[in-house]
Amino acid sequence: MKKPYKTVSVCGCGWLGLPLAESLVQSGYHVFGSKRVQTDADALSAKGIQGVCFDVYAPTASPGIDALFSADVLVVNIPPGRRDFERARFVNAMKSLVDTAKQQGVKQLIIVSTTSVYGEVTGNVLEETVCVPNTESGKAHREIEDHVLKTFPETGVVLRFSGLIGAERHPAKHLAGRDGIANGNDPVNLIHRDDCIQAISRIIHQQIGGEILHLSADAHPTRAEFYAWAAGEMGLPLPTFELTGGEGKCILAQGTLDTLKMTLKYPSPFDMPLPVVSAE
Repeated sequence: MKKPYKTVSVCGCGWLGLPLAESLVQSGYHVFGSKRVQTDADALSAKGIQGVCFDVYAPTASPGIDALFSADVLVVNIPPGRRDFERARFVNAMKSLVDTAKQQGVKQLIIVSTTSVYGEVTGNVLEETVCVPNTESGKAHREIEDHVLKTFPETGVVLRFSGLIGAERHPAKHLAGRDGIANGNDPVNLIHRDDCIQAISRIIHQQIGGEILHLSADAHPTRAEFYAWAAGEMGLPLPTFELTGGEGKCILAQGTLDTLKMTLKYPSPFDMPLPVVSAE
């Protein structure tokens, strides 16, 4: 029987990483968490997380970096950003992080990736579907995924999430009131933050490795159906869609659920709690 992992580093304690780190603390792990600013890293201690100031673009200048790489498990949850994203710079920084983790003796590495790596593939998408990324971000993530599995062939895990939703984050807020949105008949691929956390926790607990996994809710309503419903429930102006499309991708995650022995908390986007929208 494998010796249980006891320490986990969450590299990137933001919208997903912070509640993940908090959940891992509650499960009995000693958790390191990184923030780019020292005061933000210091504040993590109030949540039982050992904060580390770390910037993937300036790792040697990051105090406490040795602590971050001293854990049994490293969860890498660093989005590329939108304003200053440079593909080559991001990829090189992430590859260097993975290499350092290997050199420092990290046992298991989990990279949080995205289903955008599948590109414009249509129809049912399984974990083994060939990726044809068509965006700079998608291409970057695919290159980083390959490096993780090459560097950690037995204990690396690529975990691709479909559209993230939870707490205050809901795409209907950005679509509210818009008219003539294209491809209203395309299927929705969403996954709730709670189920993302559940998946990562199970990967760590079961010491899964050498896998490409992805996650999406079981149900895939159309964009027109779901976003109009969600806007109405939140009291927002309804969006209108052109009832075109229908040939989009449909992320099927039963293979991942079987691997993780997992049941989704929110199997349908209609099950996912809606954020409270304050009246202005």
